Amino acid sequence: MACVSKYVTLSALTVKADRFSSKTSRVRVTSKVDQRRANVIEARLNRTTSGLSSKLTCNFESVYSLRLPSRHCLIHCKAAEDAEVSAVPEPVSTAPAKKPRLPGLDSVRFFLISYIAVGHFIACATKDVTVLKFFSQINVVVGCFFVLSGYVAGYVATELGQYAASPRIENKTEYIMSRLMGYYPLYLLAQLVFLPVFVYADNFYNGPVTTAAHALITFTLSQAWFPAHAELWNAPTWFLSALTFAMVVMPYALGPIAKMTKKSLKVLLGVLTGTSLLAKLAYSYDLNCWSVLEGMLTARTAPNLMVWNLNRFNPFFAVLEVLMGVAACRLVMLDGVDGDKEKDKSPASPVLPLLGMVAVIVARTLGYLPLNDPLTRVLLFLPMFTVFIMRVHRETVYRPDAKSFSSLFAWKPLVYLGTISFPFYILHGPIGQIFYKKVIAMKIWGKVMVGDPKFFIVYLAIVLASSALVHEVFIKNKTVQGWTKSATKGLIGMFP
Repeated sequence: MACVSKYVTLSALTVKADRFSSKTSRVRVTSKVDQRRANVIEARLNRTTSGLSSKLTCNFESVYSLRLPSRHCLIHCKAAEDAEVSAVPEPVSTAPAKKPRLPGLDSVRFFLISYIAVGHFIACATKDVTVLKFFSQINVVVGCFFVLSGYVAGYVATELGQYAASPRIENKTEYIMSRLMGYYPLYLLAQLVFLPVFVYADNFYNGPVTTAAHALITFTLSQAWFPAHAELWNAPTWFLSALTFAMVVMPYALGPIAKMTKKSLKVLLGVLTGTSLLAKLAYSYDLNCWSVLEGMLTARTAPNLMVWNLNRFNPFFAVLEVLMGVAACRLVMLDGVDGDKEKDKSPASPVLPLLGMVAVIVARTLGYLPLNDPLTRVLLFLPMFTVFIMRVHRETVYRPDAKSFSSLFAWKPLVYLGTISFPFYILHGPIGQIFYKKVIAMKIWGKVMVGDPKFFIVYLAIVLASSALVHEVFIKNKTVQGWTKSATKGLIGMFP
């Protein structure tokens, strides 16, 4: 092949090399294919320049002579270069897979909250023992909230189909404060709106100093750490107090859990369940209360109120159940990874575990299952609930167009009810106090609204309407959202 001789100075060669280098650096940012091409060009350029150095000769004019390939040679070089680029294997994409929405879980939350709200005040509407036993098992059902909270947190903060956590947990302070400010503004609103109710009743029974101490405990969401005072003021919100501690733990736990295989996740579920069970066994054995229906007891008839409250309110046990939810979610998110065949199977229906949960409540109501609340919760109810939400998840993902049972939970009215379920949970306690707490109701109405089932339905309707109003006017309000975002940034800045 004929080649044309050409003379260039070393400075000109340097300029050409710089231009080549500049081009390759520009190519790198264009696309992955161009980047591989740039790498090949750069390698060829280095080989060419190193070869040139042996051919350079100096004359009296300090001019360096070199041979450059002809246009024909360049065409062949370009073809070889393309072949070399095409030989480079296409890298596997590591971009996170898009996660489908799981609207059914919102609907599940509404049904759980409705049961608990009814259970808190059903004794004010009826004296029927069967009805009271059926709705008094709230200490069994409330564990589902913690599992569901962990399930959602795991779904949001870990990557689908990968052994990796989301970048959102890298800044742990930001993660914790963001989760806290996801529910604290509405909690604070309820505290302030119903402050006269809370303070009047507390001061009536305990005096101003104790009332001030209780205000500090409740405004800081610390009440779950105090077994005798976990239900201060707005009693159901002890759940948020326990959940807050779980949210502090979460960014430190999500990373290691995200790296676990399915086998390790199953072991983790067993360890968490076993740890929780051990505390329940200790309570049952020490107090010899294996078959007690705790929801039907009062403070005077309970075997040991302090031990019982420690088991049901302590945030440590809440963390165990939240992590159960994370592990369960990861089991579904890793379907199809490393040869797993779960995606190839037809997703099992959630109907069976749902019927199982209802059967447990009914059997305990009728006396066929003489097992106390804590043991029922950890041995029967939570395992079935965990399987239930995993099946709802799989049906939603793998049968999105089918008329499955899970599609019923995705019905828009139910999803909306799930959306307003958190305001429902926050408001049903203080609104109930206005009608059913003697010292408050007598002050406002001159009587307590007990023994009237019809009014109980009115009470639930008031709570539901108030929840929708708060959701539309407060939670969706742009000003409130802006304030929340600013407050979150301020809190993050306080804990660098």
